[in-house]
Amino acid sequence: MKNYKQIEQVFGGSDPFQVGDFTVRNYLPKYENLQRMSPFFFMDHGPSMTFPPISGKGRTDGLHPHRGIETVSIVFEGSITHFDTKGNGGTIHQNEVQWMTAGSGIQHMEFPELPEGGAVDFVQLWVNLPKAHKLTEPKYQSLNVDKIPNVPLEETGGTVRVIAGEYNGIKGPASTFAPMNIFDVRLNRSGKANLSFPSDYNTGIFIVKGSAAINEEVDVSSQQFVLFKNEGEKILLEATSENTIVLVLSGEPLNEPIAHRGPFVMNTEEEIVQAFRDYQNGMFD
Repeated sequence: MKNYKQIEQVFGGSDPFQVGDFTVRNYLPKYENLQRMSPFFFMDHGPSMTFPPISGKGRTDGLHPHRGIETVSIVFEGSITHFDTKGNGGTIHQNEVQWMTAGSGIQHMEFPELPEGGAVDFVQLWVNLPKAHKLTEPKYQSLNVDKIPNVPLEETGGTVRVIAGEYNGIKGPASTFAPMNIFDVRLNRSGKANLSFPSDYNTGIFIVKGSAAINEEVDVSSQQFVLFKNEGEKILLEATSENTIVLVLSGEPLNEPIAHRGPFVMNTEEEIVQAFRDYQNGMFD
């Protein structure tokens, strides 16, 4: 008995839409139950897109607010620059991550940093904050390549880059407010990764590039998301193409009410109204 997590659903993204200069598809939430992938609330993928050279003030998705969440940008190709109203900022490059805790309220902008042109491929997550930390002080984590450990897989099958949580005793650098795992798995053709998470953790994987067989059963191709049932503990990934990249998300559910509107994720509708009021009164500057 291999105790595999059973697959609940495999789905693609939304129709493409624009966020500033980026063309993205949305994958989470993809269902009526907003708790289904808690603590992960939202996920957009901007597949590889080539930008021409720029001059002057460059590109931007515009300064915009958040409260009650963390935004996590994972860059698979190219460079993205971040700026926020708490004075944090910087540029992350291929295989790097920026993790912003919006907490009590912040405004930020992100844009492709490509003065000479080039391609960008990235994922942005919203990680919901527990009720006790919804109004925590905003902060920013820049997780550069040298901070993210690479755990080699057996038989030169590839590597697991541990962004958050722990894999085979190796911990990721991200500081989180709830137990979670975020892995960037890189597989050579036929390379295998054995993963294990508690049965009650909400778990999903996203095929960024390439294709992989899941649990010796289902072959999943690029830009598809796999949602697992809350049963079993183990997941076996086996690449069926060269240079496969898999984003793995697994976390302990918060099991708290969710109220969501626009850029704010809180616990009650009253808190959402207050968030808009505070933003309009300049409290996120």
